[in-house]
Amino acid sequence: MTLFGSTLFFKKIGSFLVLCSCVLCINSCNPTSRINLSGHLNYVGSAQIYISKKPIHYKYAPKNRFPLSFSKEGEFKRSVPIDSTQLIHLHIGDKKYPIVAEPGQTLELEINRAKFPEGVHVQGYPQPWDSLLTAYYKSEQPLMNQINAQLTDFQLGNSTAVISLYKDRYRLAKKYFNDTPLIGLYYKTVGEYLVKRLEDLKYNRDQKNINPEKRRQDILKEAQKLHFFTFKSLYAQRAGIRDFTNAYANTFGVADSLDEKYQQDLMEYDVKQLGYATLDSARTAVLKYIPDRRAKAYAKMYLIAERIGGMPLDVSQSSYQQYLREYSDFPRYTSFLRSFHKKIERVSPGHPAVPFALPNRNGKIVRMNDFRGKYVLLDFWASWCIPCLDEFPYMKQIYKEYPRKKFEILGISIEKDSLQWRKAMRKYQNTWPQLYGGHEFQQRTFHTYRGGGIPFYILVGPKGKIIRYNDVRPSFNLPRVLDSLITES
Repeated sequence: MTLFGSTLFFKKIGSFLVLCSCVLCINSCNPTSRINLSGHLNYVGSAQIYISKKPIHYKYAPKNRFPLSFSKEGEFKRSVPIDSTQLIHLHIGDKKYPIVAEPGQTLELEINRAKFPEGVHVQGYPQPWDSLLTAYYKSEQPLMNQINAQLTDFQLGNSTAVISLYKDRYRLAKKYFNDTPLIGLYYKTVGEYLVKRLEDLKYNRDQKNINPEKRRQDILKEAQKLHFFTFKSLYAQRAGIRDFTNAYANTFGVADSLDEKYQQDLMEYDVKQLGYATLDSARTAVLKYIPDRRAKAYAKMYLIAERIGGMPLDVSQSSYQQYLREYSDFPRYTSFLRSFHKKIERVSPGHPAVPFALPNRNGKIVRMNDFRGKYVLLDFWASWCIPCLDEFPYMKQIYKEYPRKKFEILGISIEKDSLQWRKAMRKYQNTWPQLYGGHEFQQRTFHTYRGGGIPFYILVGPKGKIIRYNDVRPSFNLPRVLDSLITES
């Protein structure tokens, strides 16, 4: 090869590498695929403050959170990756504020902490959507005050105005947000209204003047009329189709029938397990009202994830595999389900228990391996979880009946505030080892076990392997399970 030929060759190679670099930069470094946020908060305090993007699944998918760092003056800057116009949220403690985010956009926020979420002003919007939100929140607040004042009576099946107030609320949201990028907030209020209608039927289904089947059909027709089963509407909900289908399934009186059969008030989780066939059939029946394939793929993805996370894997296996085949053209959904399925497999019975090292009430580090040779019940709990506290009397009785050389309980608190954990320990006087995990639902051990809610129980065997995955309850079947295991051993 001549010198000229060699030079030409390397020029071509160089041009090719430059082209590849440009392509990579377009896909990973493109400034228009991000939104740039800056602003000022008049009081930072100690609350968690971050920006969030909607995850593919509200409970089982990784959270998309972007913490904000503040100067002494309360100023911040943050760039968030986005690939389309969407709603992201600013969180301060347990309150949040929606932000209309467009790729390549720059927004400046002025935040009044005392009035949050109302007290937010945004510069950079093409339209005054921040003013629209402020006006909506002020109009919505009286409705929410009335709703909250009547919720207890509503849940007792008493006559209230809750349903009509929820209807007024979604109509208010439509008035403010129709034909704006904030339309998702309207769809969300529609979903919450429909769920409340189903809950009303659950609480009042035994009344003589109510025909449950007719009422269910009326609600489904209204859901269609309000376009609830469209993709945009389902995507705007807190948990996709999940809350609606659960509320729908709960109108069939499964819980009451099981309580009567077992002669005790069963926990919601036990009802889900024991009444799975009936409840799942009801949830699945809703899918026929979703005409659009994209919306149906999204809805089914939620139902499959709930099966994988809430039932033994063999129960979900058939529908999981069928979904992968039927919706292979929705790779984001199938990829999430495959990943989640693998994570659940790793903590299924027969697999090693998740290792941990957590402090007890005296600050001593306690490890899972410290209890080899015993059956160990891991109890994930928090003081604000009433069902968790309801189990304590049953746990105290079980703890007395089985010897420490064979059985132990480890309480793992996911309480955010360790002072509240210590206060609860003093109040309830549970004598088994108490460990502090903190971090609420993001607590590492709980998260690795793919816990979705509490109380959450894992039973570990003497060899350090998982025996039962969240399908035992001290108030229900744990004594029978322990009797069979300890007798066999």
